[in-house]
Amino acid sequence: MLRETFKTVVLAGMYAASLVTARSDFVDALAPVPGVSFKLTKGHRSSTADKVTNNFQYVHALRGDGTNTKSVASILGAHQRQVGGNGYQNITSTTAYGTQYALDLTFADVPLKLLLDTGSSDTWIVQAGFSCVDFAEEEADEASCGFGPAYPGDFQYGAIPEQHIYIQYGDGEIIYGPVGYSDITLGNITVKRQEAGLANTTYWYGNNVTSGVLGLAYPSLTNAYLGSGTEHGWLDEVSYSPIFTSMINQGLVLPYFSMAINRNSSGGLIAWGGIPPVKGLDYSTAVSMDIIVTNLIDNPYTAWQYSFYTIVPDGWQWDSTTNMQKFPYIVDSGTTLCYLPPDIAEAINSAFEPAAVYLWMYGAFFTSCNARAPILAVVMKGVRLYINPVDLIFHDLVDPLTGLCMTGIASGGTGPYILGDVFLQNALAVFDVGHSQMRFISRQFY
Repeated sequence: MLRETFKTVVLAGMYAASLVTARSDFVDALAPVPGVSFKLTKGHRSSTADKVTNNFQYVHALRGDGTNTKSVASILGAHQRQVGGNGYQNITSTTAYGTQYALDLTFADVPLKLLLDTGSSDTWIVQAGFSCVDFAEEEADEASCGFGPAYPGDFQYGAIPEQHIYIQYGDGEIIYGPVGYSDITLGNITVKRQEAGLANTTYWYGNNVTSGVLGLAYPSLTNAYLGSGTEHGWLDEVSYSPIFTSMINQGLVLPYFSMAINRNSSGGLIAWGGIPPVKGLDYSTAVSMDIIVTNLIDNPYTAWQYSFYTIVPDGWQWDSTTNMQKFPYIVDSGTTLCYLPPDIAEAINSAFEPAAVYLWMYGAFFTSCNARAPILAVVMKGVRLYINPVDLIFHDLVDPLTGLCMTGIASGGTGPYILGDVFLQNALAVFDVGHSQMRFISRQFY
């Protein structure tokens, strides 16, 4: 039994986000995806006006060798293989790449960088003296887990007796350790006595920069459990308020956050309870989309779930061609490319001049590095959100045999599909969890 199906989280009167079956006809109309369920969320607060706020921070892009096992594309690739699907053939290779984004914060006054993750809900930090294990749970050298600086202390306000955190991420990584309370400061916002985890046992593929994860998904996906041993079943769950929920409950921000990713993955801005001061927003393109939560449901008895912010656009337009088939798309800043249904991806790549060709060894499409890209837009409620042609050809990823460059549009196999950085660096993305909406505004001049 999946806890996100049966749990409703009410957040101290500020807002509630429930996974509901209302408008089930709309959800049922979506194309079935093996091992995946879709649920509509229901907001309990009116839509919030998007206002520029001083509560913003810079995020840092981390590319490393190009791998990102925590990107949605990587997780879905592993998931599709588990359920017998196809697609994302080489997504974990260095050529399929995903970008990670790090955020500066202080944990009990200790400065650290954590990995931003909109697909999970827990905040945790690796603790000094942790045990690093390999896939067989054998002891490994600490360096092989690839963390940045480990947190040298303990919880500021003490650990919670007989409770622990255990997370098995969709890509197989695992962290385990105690839970407790500490103040966490993000930018100029300090969340008092935030519950978090200290990882003292980990199986991890780190980037050698970040020291843990800041989870921004729904509260129903926290992973605290009773006991101090191996009790990780749903009967042992202990719900708690993740950090963004705590910001809202403590009256620090309005119930939404927003992200603006810069071109070339140089970083960007994230704002809490408002939008960041970015230039060139074209408000005539502002559009709101209902949030659908996408859940992986391979095994209802496992101790983990992974949930994603998902929308259903009208379709796509490229040059003079329009395809208005509706499919669910996950919005993910940690995935570089856009992953579309195979026939649409192939048609768009054929519209490059010269036409892009599929190179099976990369699992991606390639074209001449000076090709003309099609005029491409994703259509949402009749609004065309255009993708700059310069974002559709990657000049820093060239096949050495053919001299061709990779395009920004890839096949997503059986789905669900992904709107990655190729799209997001052309728009401001607003995650209005209080109203259960995502909003997008084109960025025209930046």
